[in-house]
Amino acid sequence: MISKNIMKTSEFKDSIYYRASCSCGSDEHDVIIEFEIDEKIPDQIYLNFYKNIAWCSHWGTLSWYESLWKRLSCSLKMLFTGYVELEESFLLNEESNIDSFIEALQEGKEYIKKKKEQIK
Repeated sequence: MISKNIMKTSEFKDSIYYRASCSCGSDEHDVIIEFEIDEKIPDQIYLNFYKNIAWCSHWGTLSWYESLWKRLSCSLKMLFTGYVELEESFLLNEESNIDSFIEALQEGKEYIKKKKEQIK
């Protein structure tokens, strides 16, 4: 059973969802994990991670106009190229939720195996 900072939120015909809380305690940093199987292609497993990612334009800047310029340049890059490279951290505490995170992945794997057997 999933416990520390990980919970099963939904289960549907072809997918199961978990919510993993960041060890920092902020709800804005949580990750939603989705395991999904397509009945038409049962050999493929979709593992999707949903997370809010923020553009922290104030990091490494000394003034408000440097921060504004970083935001504008990021916006222009998105407008003209169609993408922006971002990264976001998700903290796992070794003592508590790393094992629960692994357990959620294992439980999702078992769910997919069960659904594959039902399809066949």
